[in-house]
Amino acid sequence: MKKIPIVFLSMLLLVQFITAQTVPENIVSPKQYKKIYLETGINLSIPVHIQMYRSHKFEIGINLRAWERITPKQDLGIKFDYDYWLIKKNVPTLTAESTLSDRTLYSNFSIFSLKVNTQYSFSPMWYWGVESGVGYALSDADRKFGLGFVSEFGGGAQQFGLCSAIYIGRSFIIGNQKNKLGLSLDFTQFMAHGHAENSLSLKVKYRFMH
Repeated sequence: MKKIPIVFLSMLLLVQFITAQTVPENIVSPKQYKKIYLETGINLSIPVHIQMYRSHKFEIGINLRAWERITPKQDLGIKFDYDYWLIKKNVPTLTAESTLSDRTLYSNFSIFSLKVNTQYSFSPMWYWGVESGVGYALSDADRKFGLGFVSEFGGGAQQFGLCSAIYIGRSFIIGNQKNKLGLSLDFTQFMAHGHAENSLSLKVKYRFMH
């Protein structure tokens, strides 16, 4: 699983290199470089790694990104995500004798993440991006345990980790404003102790102008 982000990123870099020359240099006016843009939306995710896949069914959350253009094709910004993961219905019944790892494994949990984000437009409507930063996990069963139920994390209280993602998306026109709505497919991960729990996300974003 750890090789997937590297292979996917390499493919996106190749696409960016081949298609970047087709994007007109005048799609962004000089005045737009000084603007701070803000976009926000919702996240819908499913787990794609064995540990979380056994116990949790999907995630719903929100995203918030502030950014500015640094070239006609590239944006640079800061991204915040809040994700709330829900357990499956057919989980084992917990008892007073259940261990803390069992209680957190079969409980809902949250992940807060703050990441540096860069996004490239390889056409006026299509884009891809990468981001990386820190994440903080909170379990509903024990708020000091986080994602400690993942055996590869060491079986202890694991709340801090490295959060990162790669994604590809498309912009849509709303009214007379171009590229106000974005829809992207994100491959995300929470990594700690050299182990990553991965998910696949569909993110909808609406852009506000500063």
